[in-house]
Amino acid sequence: MVGEKRKSDAREPLVEGVKLYYWHGGLLLLAKSLVLHRPTTSIAATLRIALREPYLIEVEGRRLTARASIVAPKSCRASVEARDSNMALFYLPIERPEYGGLRRRLGAESVLELDLDDFSSVLPKLQQAFDGKLADSDVKALAYETLGILVGSSTEVAPIDPRIVRCCEILATLPLNEFNVDWIAKQVHLSPSRLRSLFKQSIGHSIGEYARWSAVWQAVGQYTQGRSFTDVAMDAGFFDLAHVSRTFVEVFGISPTLAVDSELVERHYVP
Repeated sequence: MVGEKRKSDAREPLVEGVKLYYWHGGLLLLAKSLVLHRPTTSIAATLRIALREPYLIEVEGRRLTARASIVAPKSCRASVEARDSNMALFYLPIERPEYGGLRRRLGAESVLELDLDDFSSVLPKLQQAFDGKLADSDVKALAYETLGILVGSSTEVAPIDPRIVRCCEILATLPLNEFNVDWIAKQVHLSPSRLRSLFKQSIGHSIGEYARWSAVWQAVGQYTQGRSFTDVAMDAGFFDLAHVSRTFVEVFGISPTLAVDSELVERHYVP
């Protein structure tokens, strides 16, 4: 049974009944309750679906009470209050082809309230995940199915340039302190300036942002091997623990201390 964390100040974090499923580039967090008032700006778009009570979320000065919503990449989420919500939080993989369609759907909006009924086909599977009855191997497929619902069947999904796909593959294993645009450009037969331009056009983020994103996923994946988070952060190419902590918050919107606390979070690595 995963524990809970409560503090006397109502504005302090409340974390209760949390399961965390993650793989390189994607994440599904399930929480009975999750209350956070620390402003964060995540690199990825984030989707929240409540199976029970609605939650309150504030993004870029806009407050919503919703059962489903999506926050645009790099939009400041000031707070979220999900109490007894059974909330599913998806960090959507930015290197997927469907992600471009999602960016187009969001347009200039920082947050959109969504119709819960749109997700009727995946809600039973989310409930299975909350009940511990969904196999870890099925979680990734559930995340991609949900991403497909967000994009919609009528949205054209353009394939990503194979050279950019190869860049993402390189960055998936390259330590951050070895990141070098000139070297990567040579591997995919592009000039550095053309690589920067094509990467931003294809992925929606600069190659430098993606390198930090990917390095955090490297550290998180290696942490399952029973090593200290400081050691895996060094192997992933971060300068020190403060460096990886800042980037972790940038990627996930929560601190690594909270994410790796086994008394608060039940973690599942999905190959």
